[in-house]
Amino acid sequence: MTAIRRSTLTAVPFGVATAAYAGVFLANNDRLPDRIATHFSTGGGADDYMSRTTALWFGCALLVGLGLLFAVLPLVSRGSGGSKLNSAVGAGTAVTVGYPLILTVLINRDVQDPSEVHMPVWHIAVMLAAGAATGALAWRLMGPEPRPEPAPPARSLPLAKGEVAAWSRTVVSRVMLSVAGVLTVAGISVLTFGPLGSGLPPLVIGLLCATFTGIRVTVDRRGLTVASTILPRPRLALPLDRIAGADSVRINATADFGGWGYRIRPNRRGVILRSGEALSVRTAQGREYVVTVDDSATAAALLNSLTERHARERY
Repeated sequence: MTAIRRSTLTAVPFGVATAAYAGVFLANNDRLPDRIATHFSTGGGADDYMSRTTALWFGCALLVGLGLLFAVLPLVSRGSGGSKLNSAVGAGTAVTVGYPLILTVLINRDVQDPSEVHMPVWHIAVMLAAGAATGALAWRLMGPEPRPEPAPPARSLPLAKGEVAAWSRTVVSRVMLSVAGVLTVAGISVLTFGPLGSGLPPLVIGLLCATFTGIRVTVDRRGLTVASTILPRPRLALPLDRIAGADSVRINATADFGGWGYRIRPNRRGVILRSGEALSVRTAQGREYVVTVDDSATAAALLNSLTERHARERY
């Protein structure tokens, strides 16, 4: 399935959920109190409220914003593995967000005091089951993931005696940049118009994501260095005496590492900003470090040459 079709399939559930929420809300507008219960405690009792107008616009904006985010992800990760999972999760999210919004309208009908509104807890199970079923259906409809092309093998890059060489590339993750932007805007919006406690988590997570949207990968006489383009720390540094060899590989972010960011697997570490071409570095202790970066074959070849020369100079 093409990225455009996959994006469309992801957007459809959000469009249906937005239309259903707005339709149910407007159809029952005259039966709703001026302030409606919009948040509930673990026991099902109402503990937060909004005006009718705010609730309508907030619910529609939330669904449309999430729909745009999940619809854009397959396009910015075009041709990369993991877009199928993004789309399936997006379709399921449309249901898990739309269901409680619509239910909130229905349980507020014909009440005089919104503090008396009660949300039955069993609806949580129904919401999660419906979201999982929708995501599974979207997964089946989208077909198989695109198969990555094999990367060319890495070789040593010839270096003359005393010759100095270095390689550096900057990588920016459009997926993480989109997520960071949406979360930051959502957090600021909720802080401005809603309760403080609800706005801080998305704002903090958005700012944390922003620090990992771009990295600089450097190969030189010191070895391999991976650092954020925004902050000096944290950073990954592998000196030449710890490196056994390097190669260019192709990875699937979700299948191989379970997502994006700094990933930890048994005897394997990854700085993963996307699926596709990556630099793989093996240490003398048997651990592998993987960094997604373009032109990884050149980086691997230079790193192999520097490592070999460093070993000769030591002995």
